[in-house]
Amino acid sequence: MKFKPYLLNELVGLFGGYLCNLRSSLSQPSLYSSPSGDFFVNRFATLQNAKAGEISFLTNAKYQSQVLHTHASVVLISPQMYEALRVSGKQLVSNTQLIFWLVDNPYLYYARIQQWWLDISNSKIISLVHSTAVIDESADVDASASIGANVVVGAGAKVGANTQIGAGVVLGAHVAVGSNCLLHANVTVYDACVIGDRVTIHSGAVIGADGFGYAQDKGQWVKIPQVGRVIIADNVEIGANTCIDRGALDDTFIGQGCKLDNLIQIAHNAEVGEYSAIAGCTGVAGSARIGARCAIGGGANILGHLSIAEGTTISPCTTVISSIQTPGVYSGIFPMDTHENWEKNTAVLHKATLLRSRLRKIEQFIKQHFPSLDR
Repeated sequence: MKFKPYLLNELVGLFGGYLCNLRSSLSQPSLYSSPSGDFFVNRFATLQNAKAGEISFLTNAKYQSQVLHTHASVVLISPQMYEALRVSGKQLVSNTQLIFWLVDNPYLYYARIQQWWLDISNSKIISLVHSTAVIDESADVDASASIGANVVVGAGAKVGANTQIGAGVVLGAHVAVGSNCLLHANVTVYDACVIGDRVTIHSGAVIGADGFGYAQDKGQWVKIPQVGRVIIADNVEIGANTCIDRGALDDTFIGQGCKLDNLIQIAHNAEVGEYSAIAGCTGVAGSARIGARCAIGGGANILGHLSIAEGTTISPCTTVISSIQTPGVYSGIFPMDTHENWEKNTAVLHKATLLRSRLRKIEQFIKQHFPSLDR
């Protein structure tokens, strides 16, 4: 989509950085060239597909060659990558008008500028309660909130200022939704769940369904009532069709600033620490505790009742079967087998480093004392 056109010089004034071209020299500041930014730009695009009047960005050196042929008017780039491009002799850029916008973190600048641009380009949301919405008379909906078609707001529920509730959303009894939130179409929030400020929840997500809790009685399953809540802190984003179950007794908790992808399952009583990110198709079992600022790759599985240390990274498709006390990067993909063989193989793998060390000592002994056998 195209945004409201903006002068490049004004964007630089708002966000910082400075403009150069390939004739500039970072090692000789006196030779800086400051091309004019007195022209309009209207959107971001990739280096490969950008057109005149558009901004692109370079964050990975393997795409450096695309700069030579881009039709973008401006490229966000770090000073280090810009200098590497310049000194490597890459001056045969087909677009002679190309301007480089030098910033410390081009990808972060791209995100922040894009957010800002989207905000100012969109027309202001007009507060509106659609005629087909069903709002209980005891609910408290702020006058500045927007309520879409076929929305249901239950008894005692609260909707904060400037929050947008999309078509078909269901808010159960005593649900609390904070200010400046965006719930896309067909989100369901079960009774008593709490959503903080500036939270975005994408279509199809279900917040507060019953946790998977049953007791056995002579081969039959007896349901354990799930009477806890889901509490979602401020500045969280939850992807489409992600499900977060309510707690059995205590609450399921998603910390401030967390980012959850699509198709994630967070089971009852789990906790996700602030500013953690979880990629799609991950499953987090009941009562698991994920620390702050963790990164969980897609398709990972985290077993219940364990803890993951703050700052831990879990690679995609890894199954975490025990608590992680020391931050780091953890990986592990194991082929399917009978459970008995799986346990045996896992035990061997845990000893693999020790076995390798012992084998090397044996090899060194043979080489030293029996050289004729060292073949």
